[in-house]
Amino acid sequence: MLTNRQFGMQLILLILLLALVAAKSKISAVREDIADYKDYKKLLRTKNNVLALYVSNPKEAAAELKVFREAADGIRGTGTMLYVDCSNQERKKLCKKLKVTPKPYVLRHYKDGEYHKDYDRQLTVESMITFMRDPTGDLPWEEDPAGADVLHFNDGASFTKHLRKDIRPMMVMFHVPWCGFCKRMKPDYSKAATELKTHGGYVMAAMNVERHENAPVRKLFNLTGFPTLIYFENGKMRFTYEGENTKDALVAFMLNPNLKPTPKPKEAEWSADTNSEIVHLTTQGFEAVLKDEKSALVMFYAPWCGHCKNMKPEYEKAALEMKEKNVPGMLAALDATKESAIGEKYKVKGYPTVKYFSYGVFKFDVNVREASKIVDFMRDPKEPPPPPPPEKSWEDEEDSTEVIFPNEETFSSILKRKKHALVMFYAPWCGHCKHTKPEFTAAANAMQDDPRVAFVAIDCTKYVNLCAKYNVRGYPTFIYFSYLKTKLDYNGGRNSEDFIAYMKNPPSPKEHSEL
Repeated sequence: MLTNRQFGMQLILLILLLALVAAKSKISAVREDIADYKDYKKLLRTKNNVLALYVSNPKEAAAELKVFREAADGIRGTGTMLYVDCSNQERKKLCKKLKVTPKPYVLRHYKDGEYHKDYDRQLTVESMITFMRDPTGDLPWEEDPAGADVLHFNDGASFTKHLRKDIRPMMVMFHVPWCGFCKRMKPDYSKAATELKTHGGYVMAAMNVERHENAPVRKLFNLTGFPTLIYFENGKMRFTYEGENTKDALVAFMLNPNLKPTPKPKEAEWSADTNSEIVHLTTQGFEAVLKDEKSALVMFYAPWCGHCKNMKPEYEKAALEMKEKNVPGMLAALDATKESAIGEKYKVKGYPTVKYFSYGVFKFDVNVREASKIVDFMRDPKEPPPPPPPEKSWEDEEDSTEVIFPNEETFSSILKRKKHALVMFYAPWCGHCKHTKPEFTAAANAMQDDPRVAFVAIDCTKYVNLCAKYNVRGYPTFIYFSYLKTKLDYNGGRNSEDFIAYMKNPPSPKEHSEL
């Protein structure tokens, strides 16, 4: 039997031991064990997202190191944080080999095993985490000096708190990082904020609703298109701004919001361009125009289609070059949203679709969108070789029996039963996906005996809505789920060993926000 004193001493020792373990686990998010150049190169080969902090004196870089450690806790599983003390005798050679001369520190990012760039964001935990989640992304708007006069709301709580306390007229631009229109509008919006600052009494604000924590705001205002600009007065929403996205129009509206804004100019129809060398076809004249042309290329397009807009200047350029160099043939275009009967006749299902005709008879589809390739084709129009036979789907491969392939209906029910699930969102044509498939499959096979773990694959060419729900914009994209209640982007290595190591010690669900 233990005496009370002996029991008390053992309890104290246990508490001290737990405290020591907790302290060690707290700093384990930062790699500090690299001293040899070979180990350093191995790390870069196996980890594709590494941020390294080199210091000449830990005391002089204490503030930066503190931020670095805190950020490391926030990006577990999405990247690797490496700390190298160049004043340490063991690591001096490594710093010299890397030609690193920190004064007192240097922050460098490595992507896919190669030096990417010096860290150029703010030295804050939030900025560092944002950077590591998307190292190749644009500078966050809130860190751009040009947008210093725009009030940025980080989350719904700060937004609602501001509405309760500040009754000044306020415009809020709800945006997402991938939106091209948002990117083009930001400079004008920032300039409007700066000009209105001189008038006083007006607020130009912005919120990135791509962030998971801002999903309730996105739902509240039914935000489906971006940017969406909403005007508030006395802490309450009045209406959505529908005027021009220019600095002058924004300033004029804020100074007099009751004045009806100038509507956005309507984009002129392509067929109205009298200087164009493109022949614009209609249903009525389609066959009559083409029947006498030995060689004609027809671009079926939709006015709202972004890919069509990108191809339009190339198509125009090709037509002009053909005229100047006497290349035989005609380049024509048809608005398939207006002339739907022709589009249906020739089975046009996407835009732009380019088809080759000879004397009014359809011959074959052509996949050319650049001016030089269009002209080369018209010099010597030949039918492209038939596509190779379709590859066997991943789901049908014999060694993929342990990878789960749900559909949009079964996805939720399957993941709700799994404590740890790693989902690979992929496209069959993606080269990186093809390279990763056997590694992902090997990891699934290796952990098949653990009923808590699931390796899941979603074909985004089949299940578009499911991939859109989780904001998948590149392939492959990996997301970790726990009972479908929590999720975390996975940006670690893509070898089977990396997947296995991650799933054997996955992040704690408590560290991450709910879906």
